[in-house]
Amino acid sequence: MTPSGCASAHGQSRAGDDRNSIQLDEAESLCPACGARLLARILEREGKVYQRMDCPRCRPVETLIFSDSRLYRKLDAWNAKVFGPDGSESGIEHQDDAPLLAVIDITDRCNLKCPVCFAETDGSPDAYFLDEETIREMLLVIQRRSPVGCTHIQFSGGEPTIHPKFPRIIAMARQMGFDHIQVATNGLLFGDGGYVSLCESEGLQTLYLQFDGMNDEVYLKLRGRRLLDKKLRTVENVCRTNMRIVLVPTVVSSINVDQIGPIFRFAIEHSRHVTGISMQPAARIGRIPEPKEDGSPSFNLADMAIEFGKQTGLTRTPEDWFPLNAVSLITRGLSSLRGEPLLHAECDAHCSVGTYFFVDRENTATCVNQFLDMEKFFDAVGKLAPTGRGFLGGRVSRLLQTRQLSSCFDRRGAPAGLTFERLLHGLDGWEDKSVGRAPDWDQRGFNGLFVAGMHFMDPYNYNLRRLNRCIIKYVTTDGKIVPFCSYNAGERYRTVEENRRAAAVSQSPRSPS
Repeated sequence: MTPSGCASAHGQSRAGDDRNSIQLDEAESLCPACGARLLARILEREGKVYQRMDCPRCRPVETLIFSDSRLYRKLDAWNAKVFGPDGSESGIEHQDDAPLLAVIDITDRCNLKCPVCFAETDGSPDAYFLDEETIREMLLVIQRRSPVGCTHIQFSGGEPTIHPKFPRIIAMARQMGFDHIQVATNGLLFGDGGYVSLCESEGLQTLYLQFDGMNDEVYLKLRGRRLLDKKLRTVENVCRTNMRIVLVPTVVSSINVDQIGPIFRFAIEHSRHVTGISMQPAARIGRIPEPKEDGSPSFNLADMAIEFGKQTGLTRTPEDWFPLNAVSLITRGLSSLRGEPLLHAECDAHCSVGTYFFVDRENTATCVNQFLDMEKFFDAVGKLAPTGRGFLGGRVSRLLQTRQLSSCFDRRGAPAGLTFERLLHGLDGWEDKSVGRAPDWDQRGFNGLFVAGMHFMDPYNYNLRRLNRCIIKYVTTDGKIVPFCSYNAGERYRTVEENRRAAAVSQSPRSPS
């Protein structure tokens, strides 16, 4: 369950560290070596933030988790804003709650064997394909569990597109009422234009596309094959449809950090269909290598923000970066105005940070912070309340037409043609994905693109408070809904699932009928 080598140079503390450190926080964690519960200390030293774990049975482990303490402190302030100073404002036990996005692994087979696969999947003939009835039951678990209704589903694996019934599975999810259906994919099968059209017709809306860089040296190191031409063909094919793409680079400090700028420029050139970049610092799980003995630090979210600014010149750290949970203030305001419950992005602020760009017709990107006071805007929306004048119901853009909010907008810094009204209409597309795919979207809305990072946990940065606030969760075949990070690290529900499924495969045909 847990790795050996607790005292690697990556994590081992040095004598005298505590004397030069400020303790920012503490949180329950697990020892990377023996798995025992312990209280980790969050320490600031020389402008960086470390997680220190002192297990009485093992040697100390200290991990760099944020290379910019200013950004870490900003995220701490957002946690206090979202959850209250004592972390209890939401009153929700997220561990057992419905997710904002539900993930279902429909196979553990794959048509690649990536050196950095956190799921450790491959082309093993003993791997499984889930049958359609099992998948239906897993989808029903999501619907039954949530009093509000999780309608966003991601099919994953393995490589989900190699499931022989994948298009039918998409159609089933759509017929059951899931209104945003995405697939986490390496994209190889989408090189076939006919397959792209088939998946779109059955209801697939977004490709969460593995996309690690703009040269083949990166793919050779991370994926074991030259794949750039195949990635570009997939993007070209999807751009002929009404589907959307989120580019997903796995970022490894010694391999592809320099690709952040080139990936962004590629996304901007295709911003009509590429709606975002979701960078994933490589977590030390699966086939991803253990920390190096030379002590070289792992890539983290602060590195991402700093490097993005250096390579594009478009953002400042920490000023232009916000946590994903800031969006929960918008949904809280909408819930209040409509008088109905909504699912909120109440994840821990340290799990995901990002920024947003508006892209004009000349493909020039402008960071939203250049013309919108984001802090003021989030706070103002979060405090909105019904006025008694017919505010209930309706699109976001109609609900938020208030003088208080428009004062957050500075037209002088905005890209040409972007008004406050068109900016708010962009929130319609954020809440209802079909709006952003409407034929007249470019007349009412404005092309936008998010850049974000999501740092999944591994044994060296495990934090049970973050886990309890997870909003991306896996559904298991025995009806559990478990946090993403405990599926892949910590308790490793993935291992339990695979053992159970392997036993079922050995007693039944290997492909679904």
